[in-house]
Amino acid sequence: MKAIVTRLDKTLVRREFWENRSLWLVPAVVAGILTVLSLYMVLAVIIGHPQPGGDMNGPVGMHFSMDNLPDFSNADDRAVTAFVRGSTFFLGFIFSTLMQIVVFFYLIDSLYAERRDRSVLFWRSMPVSDARTVLAKLATALIAVTVITFAVTVAFQVVLLVLQLILGAYLGVHPFVVLEYPGAFLLSWLLLAYALLVKALWYLPYYGWQMLASSWAKKVPFLWAVLVPLGIMFAEAWVFHTGHVAHVVFGHAANWMRLAFNFNPETVFQKGGDAAAVVDNAMGPGNVLQLLASPELWIGTALAAVFVYGAIWLRRNRAEI
Repeated sequence: MKAIVTRLDKTLVRREFWENRSLWLVPAVVAGILTVLSLYMVLAVIIGHPQPGGDMNGPVGMHFSMDNLPDFSNADDRAVTAFVRGSTFFLGFIFSTLMQIVVFFYLIDSLYAERRDRSVLFWRSMPVSDARTVLAKLATALIAVTVITFAVTVAFQVVLLVLQLILGAYLGVHPFVVLEYPGAFLLSWLLLAYALLVKALWYLPYYGWQMLASSWAKKVPFLWAVLVPLGIMFAEAWVFHTGHVAHVVFGHAANWMRLAFNFNPETVFQKGGDAAAVVDNAMGPGNVLQLLASPELWIGTALAAVFVYGAIWLRRNRAEI
């Protein structure tokens, strides 16, 4: 029985990816476009034949300086680790932001669309509970913002590394030194996976609210998901002249970083010009126990549970549009 239930849940998640191909097509297409642009830049530099230490004006007026590429001829462990970790988290930030946008539109349409096209009537006739259906959609969002983001980030970083090795070897800036530090890549990827997992858990109340808005709205769920919290913020500011709701809604989005990592904006940039120290301090693992003991994490999780329960109840009792 347990095996049947597990297979059913996997099937529900697969169905979400089959019906919502944007969850994996959008990051794949964006990564492909960035790969083509990066390859074009490498070819433009090589074809331009820049002199060591000189500048080059590319075939389309692109200005390139040798200072744009790091020289690892005298690099130490900390410098290489900081470079790898910084590039990993920079790419992770780009693709994570992209996936947050994709998942937002997926969730606000996930329960609304099946009522609009009345496919919910078919799924209600199947031996699948409303709770399992809604939780499968939530699991799909979590997989998209963690696994897909991680896979695309690592794949694109490997592509950039290969292009950098080719370009660096051509220009003579000793890029192969980076390959002597495989541990730097493994550690940076582990930290990226840890960051994406923590962020997904931290953002659960946002995902729950988007699903609740999707299950409630009769028209334009986007407006319900966005205008309701904005309306509460403006009402508070108008009546009480305070901004507590806005502080909670927007502040919660970034609070996970100071708990998951050693990230403190007030102290992280006090290292002066030592970029490696800044990166090591900002992107080192933080106090995991402090994160798990954070009331904000558990309050957000409880709030997400309320929103998801509301979405399940509405799917069970809400009529099709």
